[in-house]
Amino acid sequence: MSVLQTGNGKILNLQLEVVGYVVGESKPYRADIIAFRPLAIGEYLYMEYYDYRALAMVGTSITGSPVITDDLTDPKDIERLIKTVRYGERMYYYRGSIKILGSIDGSSSKLYIPPIPPPPGTEVLKAPKSVLARVFSQDGRNYVRVGTLLRELDVEVRVNINKIVSRHLGILAMTGMGKSNLVALIAKKIAEIGGTTIIFDYHGEYSSMRLQNIVTNVVKPKINPLSLDLEGMSRLLNIPKNATRQRMALRECLENIGESDFFTKLKKCLQGRVGRYGTSAQKVLDSVTVYEGFLRRILDEKIEDVVNTIVLGAINIVDLSDIHLNQADAVVSYWLDRILEARKIGVWSRGSRGIPSPLTLVIEEAHAFIPADIETATKKSAESIVREGRKFGVGLIIVSQRPRGLDPTVLSQLGNLAVLRIVHPEDQQYVARHCEPITQDIVEELPGLNTGEAMLLGEWVSVPTIVKIDLVKEKLSGGDVDAVAHWNRLYSARTESLGM
Repeated sequence: MSVLQTGNGKILNLQLEVVGYVVGESKPYRADIIAFRPLAIGEYLYMEYYDYRALAMVGTSITGSPVITDDLTDPKDIERLIKTVRYGERMYYYRGSIKILGSIDGSSSKLYIPPIPPPPGTEVLKAPKSVLARVFSQDGRNYVRVGTLLRELDVEVRVNINKIVSRHLGILAMTGMGKSNLVALIAKKIAEIGGTTIIFDYHGEYSSMRLQNIVTNVVKPKINPLSLDLEGMSRLLNIPKNATRQRMALRECLENIGESDFFTKLKKCLQGRVGRYGTSAQKVLDSVTVYEGFLRRILDEKIEDVVNTIVLGAINIVDLSDIHLNQADAVVSYWLDRILEARKIGVWSRGSRGIPSPLTLVIEEAHAFIPADIETATKKSAESIVREGRKFGVGLIIVSQRPRGLDPTVLSQLGNLAVLRIVHPEDQQYVARHCEPITQDIVEELPGLNTGEAMLLGEWVSVPTIVKIDLVKEKLSGGDVDAVAHWNRLYSARTESLGM
Protein backbone atom coordinates (compact mmCIF):
# COMPACT_ATOMS: atom_id res chain seq x y z
CA MET A 1 0.00 0.00 0.00
CA SER A 2 1.33 3.45 -0.92
CA VAL A 3 0.08 6.87 0.18
CA LEU A 4 0.14 9.54 -2.55
CA GLN A 5 -0.87 13.18 -2.68
CA THR A 6 -2.53 14.36 -5.89
CA GLY A 7 -2.11 17.76 -7.53
CA ASN A 8 -5.11 19.17 -5.62
CA GLY A 9 -3.81 17.93 -2.27
CA LYS A 10 -6.09 14.89 -2.04
CA ILE A 11 -4.61 11.85 -0.26
CA LEU A 12 -4.86 8.51 -2.08
CA ASN A 13 -4.14 5.01 -0.81
CA LEU A 14 -3.12 2.91 -3.80
CA GLN A 15 -2.34 -0.77 -4.20
CA LEU A 16 0.58 -0.59 -6.62
CA GLU A 17 2.37 -3.38 -8.43
CA VAL A 18 5.67 -4.29 -6.76
CA VAL A 19 8.17 -4.55 -9.60
CA GLY A 20 11.27 -5.45 -7.60
CA TYR A 21 13.86 -4.24 -5.09
CA VAL A 22 16.98 -2.10 -5.04
CA VAL A 23 20.18 -4.15 -4.77
CA GLY A 24 23.87 -3.40 -4.37
CA GLU A 25 25.27 0.10 -4.18
CA SER A 26 23.08 3.00 -5.30
CA LYS A 27 23.57 6.70 -5.87
CA PRO A 28 21.16 9.63 -5.48
CA TYR A 29 20.56 9.61 -9.25
CA ARG A 30 20.74 5.90 -10.14
CA ALA A 31 20.25 2.40 -8.70
CA ASP A 32 20.25 -1.26 -9.73
CA ILE A 33 17.22 -3.45 -9.16
CA ILE A 34 16.22 -7.10 -9.27
CA ALA A 35 12.70 -7.45 -10.68
CA PHE A 36 9.90 -10.00 -10.71
CA ARG A 37 9.30 -9.48 -14.44
CA PRO A 38 11.14 -8.16 -17.52
CA LEU A 39 11.72 -4.41 -17.40
CA ALA A 40 10.82 -2.26 -20.41
CA ILE A 41 13.26 0.46 -21.46
CA GLY A 42 11.67 3.83 -20.72
CA GLU A 43 9.22 2.39 -18.17
CA TYR A 44 8.56 4.68 -15.19
CA LEU A 45 8.88 3.36 -11.64
CA TYR A 46 8.22 4.77 -8.18
CA MET A 47 10.01 4.44 -4.82
CA GLU A 48 9.45 5.73 -1.31
CA TYR A 49 12.48 5.91 1.03
CA TYR A 50 13.15 8.11 4.02
CA ASP A 51 10.97 11.18 3.29
CA TYR A 52 11.29 11.03 -0.49
CA ARG A 53 8.81 9.95 -3.17
CA ALA A 54 11.03 9.33 -6.17
CA LEU A 55 10.14 8.84 -9.81
CA ALA A 56 12.59 6.72 -11.81
CA MET A 57 12.96 5.49 -15.38
CA VAL A 58 14.35 2.15 -16.57
CA GLY A 59 17.61 2.79 -18.42
CA THR A 60 18.85 -0.75 -19.03
CA SER A 61 17.09 -4.10 -18.89
CA ILE A 62 18.76 -7.52 -18.62
CA THR A 63 17.24 -11.00 -18.63
CA GLY A 64 19.50 -13.85 -17.56
CA SER A 65 19.42 -17.36 -16.18
CA PRO A 66 21.40 -19.05 -13.40
CA VAL A 67 20.79 -22.36 -15.17
CA ILE A 68 21.09 -21.60 -18.89
CA THR A 69 24.51 -19.97 -18.86
CA ASP A 70 26.87 -19.03 -21.66
CA ASP A 71 29.28 -21.87 -20.85
CA LEU A 72 26.81 -24.39 -22.26
CA THR A 73 28.00 -25.61 -25.67
CA ASP A 74 25.42 -28.21 -26.71
CA PRO A 75 21.83 -27.16 -27.60
CA LYS A 76 20.63 -30.57 -26.40
CA ASP A 77 21.81 -29.74 -22.86
CA ILE A 78 19.66 -26.61 -22.95
CA GLU A 79 16.71 -28.62 -24.28
CA ARG A 80 17.02 -31.12 -21.39
CA LEU A 81 17.22 -28.29 -18.85
CA ILE A 82 14.06 -26.66 -20.22
CA LYS A 83 12.11 -29.96 -20.21
CA THR A 84 13.16 -30.98 -16.69
CA VAL A 85 12.54 -27.70 -14.90
CA ARG A 86 9.90 -28.10 -12.18
CA TYR A 87 6.65 -26.14 -12.28
CA GLY A 88 7.05 -22.78 -10.54
CA GLU A 89 10.83 -23.03 -10.45
CA ARG A 90 12.43 -19.69 -11.31
CA MET A 91 14.54 -20.21 -14.40
CA TYR A 92 15.25 -16.57 -15.24
CA TYR A 93 16.23 -13.42 -13.42
CA TYR A 94 15.49 -9.84 -14.42
CA ARG A 95 17.89 -7.04 -13.63
CA GLY A 96 18.02 -3.41 -14.62
CA SER A 97 19.47 -0.01 -13.85
CA ILE A 98 17.12 2.88 -13.19
CA LYS A 99 17.72 6.60 -13.49
CA ILE A 100 16.24 8.46 -10.53
CA LEU A 101 14.53 11.49 -12.10
CA GLY A 102 13.66 13.22 -8.85
CA SER A 103 11.46 13.36 -5.82
CA ILE A 104 7.91 14.69 -6.00
CA ASP A 105 7.35 17.29 -3.30
CA GLY A 106 3.74 17.61 -2.15
CA SER A 107 1.39 18.79 -4.88
CA SER A 108 4.11 20.31 -7.10
CA SER A 109 4.97 18.88 -10.51
CA LYS A 110 8.61 19.91 -10.11
CA LEU A 111 11.15 17.24 -9.22
CA TYR A 112 14.49 17.46 -7.44
CA ILE A 113 17.20 14.83 -7.03
CA PRO A 114 17.18 13.53 -3.44
CA PRO A 115 20.51 14.04 -1.63
CA ILE A 116 20.34 10.48 -0.26
CA PRO A 117 20.37 7.31 -2.41
CA PRO A 118 17.74 4.58 -1.94
CA PRO A 119 19.01 1.87 0.43
CA PRO A 120 19.26 -1.78 -0.71
CA GLY A 121 15.94 -3.55 -0.25
CA THR A 122 13.88 -0.47 -1.17
CA GLU A 123 10.64 -1.57 -2.75
CA VAL A 124 10.33 -0.50 -6.40
CA LEU A 125 6.77 0.00 -7.65
CA LYS A 126 5.12 0.63 -10.98
CA ALA A 127 4.62 4.39 -11.17
CA PRO A 128 0.95 5.30 -10.61
CA LYS A 129 -0.78 7.20 -13.39
CA SER A 130 -1.68 10.00 -11.00
CA VAL A 131 2.03 10.73 -10.49
CA LEU A 132 2.83 10.40 -14.20
CA ALA A 133 0.00 12.76 -15.13
CA ARG A 134 1.24 15.33 -12.61
CA VAL A 135 4.75 15.28 -14.11
CA PHE A 136 4.06 14.83 -17.83
CA SER A 137 0.58 16.31 -18.39
CA GLN A 138 1.00 19.75 -16.88
CA ASP A 139 -1.80 22.28 -17.34
CA GLY A 140 -1.40 25.93 -18.25
CA ARG A 141 -1.28 28.13 -21.30
CA ASN A 142 2.44 27.39 -21.83
CA TYR A 143 1.87 23.66 -22.34
CA VAL A 144 0.72 21.78 -25.45
CA ARG A 145 0.29 18.09 -26.15
CA VAL A 146 2.83 16.35 -28.41
CA GLY A 147 1.96 12.71 -27.73
CA THR A 148 1.72 10.06 -25.03
CA LEU A 149 4.18 8.23 -22.83
CA LEU A 150 5.62 5.33 -24.80
CA ARG A 151 4.94 2.80 -22.01
CA GLU A 152 1.70 4.41 -20.75
CA LEU A 153 -0.27 5.38 -23.84
CA ASP A 154 -3.16 6.86 -21.85
CA VAL A 155 -0.86 9.44 -20.17
CA GLU A 156 -0.43 12.44 -22.45
CA VAL A 157 2.85 14.34 -22.72
CA ARG A 158 2.68 18.13 -22.75
CA VAL A 159 5.69 20.38 -23.42
CA ASN A 160 6.42 23.99 -22.51
CA ILE A 161 6.29 25.99 -25.76
CA ASN A 162 7.76 29.07 -24.06
CA LYS A 163 11.01 27.17 -23.57
CA ILE A 164 11.32 26.49 -27.31
CA VAL A 165 11.32 30.23 -27.95
CA SER A 166 13.67 31.08 -25.10
CA ARG A 167 16.04 28.08 -25.20
CA HIS A 168 15.72 26.79 -28.82
CA LEU A 169 15.28 23.15 -29.92
CA GLY A 170 17.14 20.48 -31.86
CA ILE A 171 15.24 17.66 -33.60
CA LEU A 172 17.77 14.96 -34.42
CA ALA A 173 17.35 11.49 -35.95
CA MET A 174 18.24 9.28 -38.86
CA THR A 175 16.09 9.66 -41.96
CA GLY A 176 12.52 8.37 -41.91
CA MET A 177 12.11 8.37 -38.14
CA GLY A 178 9.50 11.16 -37.91
CA LYS A 179 11.42 14.45 -37.69
CA SER A 180 9.24 16.37 -40.14
CA ASN A 181 6.07 15.02 -38.51
CA LEU A 182 7.26 16.50 -35.19
CA VAL A 183 8.03 19.82 -36.90
CA ALA A 184 4.52 19.89 -38.39
CA LEU A 185 3.03 19.03 -35.00
CA ILE A 186 4.93 21.78 -33.16
CA ALA A 187 4.03 24.33 -35.85
CA LYS A 188 0.39 23.27 -35.63
CA LYS A 189 0.33 23.58 -31.84
CA ILE A 190 1.98 27.01 -31.95
CA ALA A 191 -0.57 28.23 -34.52
CA GLU A 192 -3.46 26.91 -32.40
CA ILE A 193 -2.44 29.27 -29.58
CA GLY A 194 -1.96 32.24 -31.94
CA GLY A 195 1.79 31.88 -32.51
CA THR A 196 3.85 32.23 -35.67
CA THR A 197 6.22 29.70 -37.24
CA ILE A 198 8.48 30.08 -40.28
CA ILE A 199 9.76 26.83 -41.84
CA PHE A 200 12.66 26.99 -44.29
CA ASP A 201 11.66 24.02 -46.42
CA TYR A 202 14.61 22.81 -48.50
CA HIS A 203 12.88 19.74 -49.97
CA GLY A 204 9.33 21.08 -50.35
CA GLU A 205 7.92 18.71 -47.70
CA TYR A 206 5.51 21.15 -46.08
CA SER A 207 4.07 23.16 -48.98
CA SER A 208 1.16 20.73 -49.44
CA MET A 209 0.24 20.72 -45.75
CA ARG A 210 -3.27 22.02 -45.06
CA LEU A 211 -4.49 22.16 -41.47
CA GLN A 212 -8.07 22.82 -40.45
CA ASN A 213 -8.66 26.35 -39.10
CA ILE A 214 -4.93 27.18 -39.45
CA VAL A 215 -3.52 29.49 -42.10
CA THR A 216 -0.64 28.03 -44.14
CA ASN A 217 1.30 30.73 -45.99
CA VAL A 218 3.65 29.37 -48.69
CA VAL A 219 6.27 31.95 -49.66
CA LYS A 220 8.58 31.85 -52.66
CA PRO A 221 12.05 33.06 -51.62
CA LYS A 222 12.05 36.44 -53.35
CA ILE A 223 14.64 39.00 -52.20
CA ASN A 224 15.18 42.59 -53.17
CA PRO A 225 18.77 42.59 -54.55
CA LEU A 226 19.25 46.21 -53.47
CA SER A 227 19.02 45.05 -49.86
CA LEU A 228 21.75 42.38 -50.22
CA ASP A 229 25.26 43.10 -49.01
CA LEU A 230 28.46 42.06 -50.81
CA GLU A 231 28.63 38.71 -49.02
CA GLY A 232 25.06 37.76 -49.90
CA MET A 233 25.44 38.69 -53.57
CA SER A 234 28.81 36.90 -53.78
CA ARG A 235 27.20 33.71 -52.55
CA LEU A 236 24.43 33.96 -55.11
CA LEU A 237 27.03 34.38 -57.87
CA ASN A 238 29.30 31.64 -56.47
CA ILE A 239 32.25 34.05 -56.10
CA PRO A 240 34.86 32.47 -53.76
CA LYS A 241 35.90 34.24 -50.55
CA ASN A 242 39.52 34.45 -51.74
CA ALA A 243 38.60 36.13 -55.05
CA THR A 244 39.53 39.57 -53.73
CA ARG A 245 39.61 41.48 -57.01
CA GLN A 246 36.31 39.96 -58.17
CA ARG A 247 34.70 41.09 -54.94
CA MET A 248 36.18 44.58 -55.24
CA ALA A 249 34.69 44.97 -58.71
CA LEU A 250 31.32 43.67 -57.50
CA ARG A 251 31.32 45.97 -54.45
CA GLU A 252 31.92 49.08 -56.57
CA CYS A 253 29.04 48.17 -58.86
CA LEU A 254 26.63 47.34 -56.04
CA GLU A 255 27.31 50.74 -54.52
CA ASN A 256 26.42 52.50 -57.79
CA ILE A 257 23.22 50.73 -58.86
CA GLY A 258 19.97 52.72 -58.86
CA GLU A 259 16.44 51.67 -57.99
CA SER A 260 15.51 49.81 -61.21
CA ASP A 261 16.86 47.52 -63.97
CA PHE A 262 19.20 45.84 -61.51
CA PHE A 263 20.73 43.23 -63.81
CA THR A 264 21.08 45.60 -66.77
CA LYS A 265 22.87 48.22 -64.68
CA LEU A 266 25.01 45.62 -62.90
CA LYS A 267 26.26 44.16 -66.19
CA LYS A 268 26.92 47.60 -67.66
CA CYS A 269 28.89 48.60 -64.57
CA LEU A 270 30.97 45.41 -64.65
CA GLN A 271 31.77 45.96 -68.33
CA GLY A 272 33.12 49.37 -67.36
CA ARG A 273 35.32 47.79 -64.68
CA VAL A 274 37.07 45.38 -67.05
CA GLY A 275 39.67 48.05 -67.85
CA ARG A 276 40.53 48.41 -64.17
CA TYR A 277 40.15 44.86 -62.87
CA GLY A 278 40.76 42.92 -66.10
CA THR A 279 39.73 39.26 -66.07
CA SER A 280 38.45 39.56 -62.48
CA ALA A 281 35.64 41.91 -63.52
CA GLN A 282 35.04 39.77 -66.61
CA LYS A 283 34.59 36.65 -64.45
CA VAL A 284 31.99 38.42 -62.32
CA LEU A 285 30.24 39.61 -65.48
CA ASP A 286 30.28 36.06 -66.84
CA SER A 287 28.75 34.80 -63.57
CA VAL A 288 25.97 37.39 -63.75
CA THR A 289 25.28 36.44 -67.37
CA VAL A 290 25.22 32.69 -66.59
CA TYR A 291 23.07 32.98 -63.44
CA GLU A 292 20.82 35.86 -64.53
CA GLY A 293 17.92 33.74 -65.72
CA PHE A 294 18.06 31.66 -62.59
CA LEU A 295 18.52 34.58 -60.18
CA ARG A 296 15.59 36.49 -61.64
CA ARG A 297 13.42 33.84 -59.96
CA ILE A 298 14.60 34.92 -56.51
CA LEU A 299 15.83 38.51 -56.99
CA ASP A 300 13.39 41.32 -57.76
CA GLU A 301 14.06 44.99 -56.98
CA LYS A 302 10.30 45.60 -56.86
CA ILE A 303 9.72 43.03 -54.13
CA GLU A 304 8.71 44.30 -50.70
CA ASP A 305 10.61 43.59 -47.51
CA VAL A 306 10.48 39.85 -46.69
CA VAL A 307 9.19 40.73 -43.22
CA ASN A 308 5.99 42.00 -44.85
CA THR A 309 5.37 38.55 -46.41
CA ILE A 310 5.14 36.90 -42.97
CA VAL A 311 1.59 36.16 -41.80
CA LEU A 312 1.39 36.38 -38.01
CA GLY A 313 -0.48 33.58 -36.26
CA ALA A 314 0.13 31.25 -39.20
CA ILE A 315 2.54 28.56 -40.44
CA ASN A 316 4.78 30.30 -42.97
CA ILE A 317 6.67 28.00 -45.36
CA VAL A 318 9.59 29.39 -47.34
CA ASP A 319 9.81 26.97 -50.26
CA LEU A 320 13.50 26.52 -51.18
CA SER A 321 13.03 23.37 -53.23
CA ASP A 322 13.70 25.03 -56.61
CA ILE A 323 17.05 26.66 -55.80
CA HIS A 324 20.63 25.49 -55.36
CA LEU A 325 22.14 25.10 -51.88
CA ASN A 326 24.41 28.16 -52.23
CA GLN A 327 21.45 30.32 -53.21
CA ALA A 328 19.30 28.78 -50.46
CA ASP A 329 22.06 29.57 -47.96
CA ALA A 330 22.00 33.24 -48.98
CA VAL A 331 18.20 33.32 -48.80
CA VAL A 332 17.95 31.69 -45.36
CA SER A 333 20.72 33.90 -43.95
CA TYR A 334 19.00 37.02 -45.27
CA TRP A 335 15.65 36.01 -43.76
CA LEU A 336 17.21 35.19 -40.37
CA ASP A 337 19.00 38.53 -40.21
CA ARG A 338 15.91 40.51 -41.24
CA ILE A 339 13.65 38.68 -38.80
CA LEU A 340 16.00 39.22 -35.86
CA GLU A 341 16.41 42.88 -36.80
CA ALA A 342 12.63 43.34 -37.16
CA ARG A 343 11.98 41.65 -33.81
CA LYS A 344 14.46 43.95 -32.09
CA ILE A 345 12.60 46.91 -33.56
CA GLY A 346 9.31 45.33 -32.48
CA VAL A 347 10.53 45.02 -28.89
CA TRP A 348 12.08 48.49 -28.75
CA SER A 349 9.01 50.13 -30.30
CA ARG A 350 6.62 48.07 -28.15
CA GLY A 351 5.03 46.54 -31.22
CA SER A 352 4.37 49.72 -33.19
CA ARG A 353 6.99 48.80 -35.83
CA GLY A 354 8.90 45.71 -36.98
CA ILE A 355 7.53 42.30 -35.97
CA PRO A 356 5.28 42.87 -32.95
CA SER A 357 5.19 39.33 -31.49
CA PRO A 358 7.57 36.41 -30.84
CA LEU A 359 8.00 33.71 -33.46
CA THR A 360 9.75 30.40 -34.10
CA LEU A 361 12.06 29.59 -37.01
CA VAL A 362 12.67 26.07 -38.34
CA ILE A 363 15.72 25.16 -40.43
CA GLU A 364 15.31 21.79 -42.13
CA GLU A 365 18.44 19.92 -43.33
CA ALA A 366 20.39 22.02 -40.82
CA HIS A 367 23.63 20.07 -41.40
CA ALA A 368 23.72 21.60 -44.91
CA PHE A 369 23.08 25.18 -43.73
CA ILE A 370 24.92 25.10 -40.38
CA PRO A 371 27.77 22.66 -41.07
CA ALA A 372 30.67 21.89 -38.76
CA ASP A 373 33.43 21.98 -41.36
CA ILE A 374 32.77 25.06 -43.55
CA GLU A 375 31.59 28.61 -43.09
CA THR A 376 28.17 29.53 -44.46
CA ALA A 377 26.08 32.67 -44.29
CA THR A 378 23.31 30.82 -42.44
CA LYS A 379 25.71 29.58 -39.77
CA LYS A 380 26.71 33.14 -38.88
CA SER A 381 23.06 34.25 -38.76
CA ALA A 382 22.00 31.21 -36.71
CA GLU A 383 24.75 31.92 -34.17
CA SER A 384 23.32 35.41 -33.72
CA ILE A 385 19.87 34.00 -33.09
CA VAL A 386 20.94 31.37 -30.55
CA ARG A 387 22.86 34.11 -28.70
CA GLU A 388 20.36 36.97 -28.92
CA GLY A 389 17.03 35.42 -29.90
CA ARG A 390 16.00 34.66 -26.33
CA LYS A 391 15.93 38.36 -25.43
CA PHE A 392 13.76 39.26 -28.40
CA GLY A 393 11.41 36.27 -28.67
CA VAL A 394 12.98 34.50 -31.66
CA GLY A 395 13.19 30.74 -31.14
CA LEU A 396 15.25 28.50 -33.43
CA ILE A 397 14.49 24.86 -34.25
CA ILE A 398 17.19 23.00 -36.17
CA VAL A 399 16.35 19.67 -37.79
CA SER A 400 19.00 17.21 -38.96
CA GLN A 401 19.45 13.58 -39.94
CA ARG A 402 23.24 13.92 -39.66
CA PRO A 403 24.03 15.38 -36.21
CA ARG A 404 27.80 14.92 -36.59
CA GLY A 405 27.67 17.35 -39.51
CA LEU A 406 26.24 20.19 -37.39
CA ASP A 407 28.25 23.11 -36.08
CA PRO A 408 29.13 22.32 -32.43
CA THR A 409 28.79 25.96 -31.32
CA VAL A 410 25.15 26.16 -32.42
CA LEU A 411 24.40 22.61 -31.25
CA SER A 412 25.73 23.31 -27.75
CA GLN A 413 23.44 26.35 -27.42
CA LEU A 414 20.26 24.30 -27.81
CA GLY A 415 18.54 24.01 -24.44
CA ASN A 416 15.98 21.45 -25.65
CA LEU A 417 16.22 18.28 -27.70
CA ALA A 418 13.89 15.81 -29.37
CA VAL A 419 16.09 12.86 -30.28
CA LEU A 420 14.50 10.11 -32.32
CA ARG A 421 16.26 6.95 -33.44
CA ILE A 422 20.01 7.39 -34.03
CA VAL A 423 22.03 4.28 -34.87
CA HIS A 424 25.36 5.57 -36.16
CA PRO A 425 27.89 5.56 -33.26
CA GLU A 426 29.59 8.75 -34.50
CA ASP A 427 26.27 10.61 -34.49
CA GLN A 428 25.49 9.31 -31.00
CA GLN A 429 28.82 10.38 -29.54
CA TYR A 430 28.78 13.76 -31.30
CA VAL A 431 25.37 14.54 -29.81
CA ALA A 432 26.50 13.38 -26.36
CA ARG A 433 29.64 15.53 -26.58
CA HIS A 434 27.98 18.76 -27.67
CA CYS A 435 24.45 18.62 -26.21
CA GLU A 436 24.28 19.30 -22.49
CA PRO A 437 21.04 17.33 -21.76
CA ILE A 438 22.46 14.12 -23.30
CA THR A 439 24.23 11.56 -21.12
CA GLN A 440 25.82 8.25 -22.04
CA ASP A 441 22.97 6.14 -20.68
CA ILE A 442 20.51 8.11 -22.85
CA VAL A 443 22.74 7.62 -25.91
CA GLU A 444 22.61 3.86 -25.41
CA GLU A 445 18.80 3.92 -25.60
CA LEU A 446 18.54 5.74 -28.95
CA PRO A 447 18.94 2.72 -31.29
CA GLY A 448 15.98 1.05 -29.55
CA LEU A 449 13.50 3.75 -30.57
CA ASN A 450 11.05 3.05 -33.40
CA THR A 451 9.54 5.42 -35.96
CA GLY A 452 7.60 8.22 -34.24
CA GLU A 453 9.19 7.58 -30.83
CA ALA A 454 11.42 10.23 -29.28
CA MET A 455 13.41 11.11 -26.21
CA LEU A 456 12.53 14.65 -25.09
CA LEU A 457 15.20 16.41 -23.06
CA GLY A 458 15.86 19.86 -21.69
CA GLU A 459 13.83 22.66 -20.22
CA TRP A 460 10.66 22.09 -22.24
CA VAL A 461 9.98 18.93 -20.19
CA SER A 462 10.24 18.36 -16.44
CA VAL A 463 12.31 15.18 -16.78
CA PRO A 464 13.70 13.07 -19.65
CA THR A 465 10.63 11.74 -21.44
CA ILE A 466 10.20 8.89 -23.92
CA VAL A 467 7.16 9.73 -25.99
CA LYS A 468 5.06 8.35 -28.82
CA ILE A 469 4.63 11.44 -31.01
CA ASP A 470 1.15 12.25 -32.31
CA LEU A 471 0.77 11.84 -36.08
CA VAL A 472 -0.09 14.91 -38.17
CA LYS A 473 -2.19 13.30 -40.89
CA GLU A 474 -2.49 16.54 -42.86
CA LYS A 475 1.24 16.46 -43.65
CA LEU A 476 1.01 14.56 -46.91
CA SER A 477 4.61 14.52 -48.16
CA GLY A 478 7.96 13.64 -46.64
CA GLY A 479 7.37 9.92 -46.13
CA ASP A 480 8.98 7.07 -48.03
CA VAL A 481 8.13 6.78 -51.72
CA ASP A 482 6.09 3.67 -52.59
CA ALA A 483 8.24 2.65 -55.57
CA VAL A 484 6.31 -0.57 -56.25
CA ALA A 485 3.00 1.32 -56.47
CA HIS A 486 4.52 3.75 -58.98
CA TRP A 487 5.92 0.90 -61.08
CA ASN A 488 2.62 -0.97 -61.00
CA ARG A 489 0.74 2.09 -62.29
CA LEU A 490 3.26 2.57 -65.10
CA TYR A 491 3.10 -1.11 -65.99
CA SER A 492 -0.71 -1.10 -66.04
CA ALA A 493 -0.80 2.01 -68.24
CA ARG A 494 1.74 0.50 -70.66
CA THR A 495 -0.07 -2.84 -70.95
CA GLU A 496 -3.41 -1.07 -71.52
CA SER A 497 -1.91 1.06 -74.32
CA LEU A 498 -0.55 -2.07 -75.97
CA GLY A 499 -3.88 -3.88 -75.61
CA MET A 500 -2.35 -6.60 -73.47
